[in-house]
Amino acid sequence: MKPYTLAKAALAACVGLSACAAQAADVTFTFTNTAPASGVGVAPLWLGLHNGGFDSFDAGSAASVAIERAAEDGNAGVLTSNFASQVAGGLQTTLPGGPRFPGASSTFTLHNVDLNGANRYLSYAAMVVLSNDFFIGNDNAKAIDLSSLAGGGKLSLALGGAGHVYDAGTEQNNFAYSLANGAYGIGGGQSGPNQGIDEHGVVHVVTGNPYPSFVDDGHYVPANFDWTALNFNSQQSIGRLDISVTAVPEPETYAMLFAGLGLLGVVARRRQGQGTAAAGDIA
Repeated sequence: MKPYTLAKAALAACVGLSACAAQAADVTFTFTNTAPASGVGVAPLWLGLHNGGFDSFDAGSAASVAIERAAEDGNAGVLTSNFASQVAGGLQTTLPGGPRFPGASSTFTLHNVDLNGANRYLSYAAMVVLSNDFFIGNDNAKAIDLSSLAGGGKLSLALGGAGHVYDAGTEQNNFAYSLANGAYGIGGGQSGPNQGIDEHGVVHVVTGNPYPSFVDDGHYVPANFDWTALNFNSQQSIGRLDISVTAVPEPETYAMLFAGLGLLGVVARRRQGQGTAAAGDIA
């Protein structure tokens, strides 16, 4: 093969490898509570990346124990265990820190993410506080497809708000056993996990202003309490999830790229040597 042909082939190989190098990625998730001041909080957000086969819940059906624990107590432990045992190659995390109240945020980065395969789809879940068993999540396992970000990029998702907050249907709505009452100047509230009254219902969307029905004859709520900020159904969303992806070539891809560059060097030296020989012949 002629030197220039070798050079063209090596260059094409390097370009091709560069184009397909992004087999893995670093994905940074940042959740920010966008509710108004004095609005609802959100428990630490659980995130799972999978191939589309993990369905955490379905509206209209009874909640699993995993969703019950997440929605009633803000505890994603069972959900985490289920995901780990059911999803081959899946990646997951629960964002660090406690509940995020209006204006607060939390960030975490997952590494070696395969957005073209095993980690293409995103599922999320977290309790809404204050509540007995309200939560945010996606009941369609394939609703959030991140494959378009495999080569790098950013995406922002609005979470919660009108039509996108669910009642798990597992615990009766009553301030006697709701979570985080003290943060809003409301009395009562649970002092330990799973203390409320079982509801035996199904997962359903929360509609209207949900909290006046929690009042329990006014035993826990101060007089003239303002529900405006807590009515998330009058808001666009209660949270924003920012996703930032940085493509990371795999180690073997680097090795192949370096091999291709080495071949270019060999070709260049051969061409240089031939040029020198020709000049000697002329002399």
